[in-house]
Amino acid sequence: MKKHLEKARIIENRPLTPSIYHLAMEAPEIAKEARPGQFVMVRVNDSLIPLLRRPFSFFRIRKDNGIVEIAYRLVGQGTVALSKKIPGSEIDLLGPLGNGFRLPPAEAKTVWVLAGGIGIASVMPLIEEIRLKRPDIRLVLYYGAKSSSDFLNIPDLLKICDEIKYSTDDGSAGFCGSVIGCLVQDWKTSKDLPSYLYACGPLVMLAHAAKWVLEHNIPSQFSLESIMGCGVGACLGCAVPKKSDHSSAPSYVHVCFEGPVFSPDIIQWERCL
Repeated sequence: MKKHLEKARIIENRPLTPSIYHLAMEAPEIAKEARPGQFVMVRVNDSLIPLLRRPFSFFRIRKDNGIVEIAYRLVGQGTVALSKKIPGSEIDLLGPLGNGFRLPPAEAKTVWVLAGGIGIASVMPLIEEIRLKRPDIRLVLYYGAKSSSDFLNIPDLLKICDEIKYSTDDGSAGFCGSVIGCLVQDWKTSKDLPSYLYACGPLVMLAHAAKWVLEHNIPSQFSLESIMGCGVGACLGCAVPKKSDHSSAPSYVHVCFEGPVFSPDIIQWERCL
């Protein structure tokens, strides 16, 4: 798949919540190649501060009009600077990067998608593609956040998903507890298991989800979040431990190059936490 270094024109850059922003950009070359689960590296400024590009998953991919969108949380100097970019200005993008999600197999009848916090951004293009290309699938979204104010208002979700289960750590909306707790409670009540499962969120959430899907032999794809320096596998800053291949030396995979989407059975989750 081709990678492009593209000057993108900003169309919109506005807050969705007090700490999460939505950025829409015209980037036709990148939009043409992009797939759900992939990401772009954004040069926030032309100056040396911040020096490195920042990685962001695609939140929406609009191939028909060449627009890509990201959702990002204000966490540091780079994202604060990004939030000050105004419509009409240009920003430097490198992408699309990484290996994205694959559609569920033909025999899949029910798909569960787990999204924790800003992880909803990574799975949104996947949800749209599943609904477009596999309308026969029953699609259930488990969406968790710290509090009700952290949920993104995405009206399309109600049209795309057959069912949405919300959970919050503080109990302000939906199930009181983690998104994994919500999922497990539903399973214990119904004893129904999905044909396939996708997940994106914090490593702790993914580690618990991996344990559950492996215990129940559910085929899955997980998108990992990681700090990245280059986005192309050169700096090795996003290496995560993989399960032993019977050699004495530790083995690693790189989130930017071999991921960010992995089968959960290859990651050594206990060493990621």
